[in-house]
Amino acid sequence: TELAMHNDNETKPSGLTGAIFWIAIAFSCFQLITAAFSPLSSQVVRAIHVGFVILLVFALHPPFHRNEGALRTVGKVLGWTLGLTGFVFSLYHWVFEADLTQRAGELIPMDWVIGVVTIALVFEAARRVMGWGLPVICGIFLAYGLFGQYLPGALAHRGFGMDQVVSALGFGTEGIYGTPTYVSSTYIFLFILFGAFLEQA
Repeated sequence: TELAMHNDNETKPSGLTGAIFWIAIAFSCFQLITAAFSPLSSQVVRAIHVGFVILLVFALHPPFHRNEGALRTVGKVLGWTLGLTGFVFSLYHWVFEADLTQRAGELIPMDWVIGVVTIALVFEAARRVMGWGLPVICGIFLAYGLFGQYLPGALAHRGFGMDQVVSALGFGTEGIYGTPTYVSSTYIFLFILFGAFLEQA
């Protein structure tokens, strides 16, 4: 029995496998190339960095992953669909970088779709990895930005339109692609990557 258990443990894969492994390799190569040669603007690097993170989060934490049978399979398909959507939408910042710079806050219908879906996916990815705490707190502040002008007294502000909120969060450098994402996409990722190399070596 012990020999059978030992052989079974040897056949089990360790670490990341399959498509997730190659996504992680592509993510690492992207970060190394952008760090070494800076071929893309900071905004594009941040957007694609977030796109890779969304893809990996939904691939590793798909919906219904605790269920069995057909529901688990549906969850995996849904997880990959959401993850790939987030990654493909992140490329929008690269393909239409010049147009986004020229418009600078004036959203066209496609900008609305990209912005709203990306914000929703970031909230859901945060919930899947960290639980309800962080997305609930961020959701409260988001609601305050949208509806704070209706609060009484000193709590009220001048009011922000939905287009301003989506533009700031989804396309500017003050929201999703702010300073934390900049630091993550330039310094933190490389520290973690080379730390992993050191650990394995």
